[in-house]
Amino acid sequence: MSVLLDFRRPAIKHRIDFAEWISDWKGDAYNAYRWIFAPAWDDFDWYVALCKQMRTEGYLPELTVPLDVYWAFDCETMVGELYVFYDPLDGDSHIGYKVRPSSRRVGIGSALLNYGLRRLRDRGISVAYLTCGDANAASAALIERAGGARLSDKRCPGGYITRRYRVSTTC
Repeated sequence: MSVLLDFRRPAIKHRIDFAEWISDWKGDAYNAYRWIFAPAWDDFDWYVALCKQMRTEGYLPELTVPLDVYWAFDCETMVGELYVFYDPLDGDSHIGYKVRPSSRRVGIGSALLNYGLRRLRDRGISVAYLTCGDANAASAALIERAGGARLSDKRCPGGYITRRYRVSTTC
């Protein structure tokens, strides 16, 4: 199934859309906003400003590479968030994505990943590196369907295993 989404950069005018998006994450097993993004739960203006800053500067010291953030809309409902790193984060990941809990399993993850691969290809990057948690079978399957070739896993602090993949952006 092919999903047609409208990709937009974060903007103040999407305050209500983001509030509905955040509300959908409450109670989900996945902590959608942790690490440097934790204030996104409560401070929309900060998060939009951060997304703009990260596009050119990153967010030192935690985020050492710039990234582009896109929000994906199906009609006027925010259904996905995409992070595109033009230099792979920690040498491992060019793309990160989240699918709204109430919108999963309908092809949005594939649409997010494909859009991210196109953004990389447009920048002249022919190979993308992607990661996902070892227990995240849905994300692993999505990456593999996109042609991801599995590389060696990475053991993170605390014993957490990250699957690593290499994906051509020209598919």
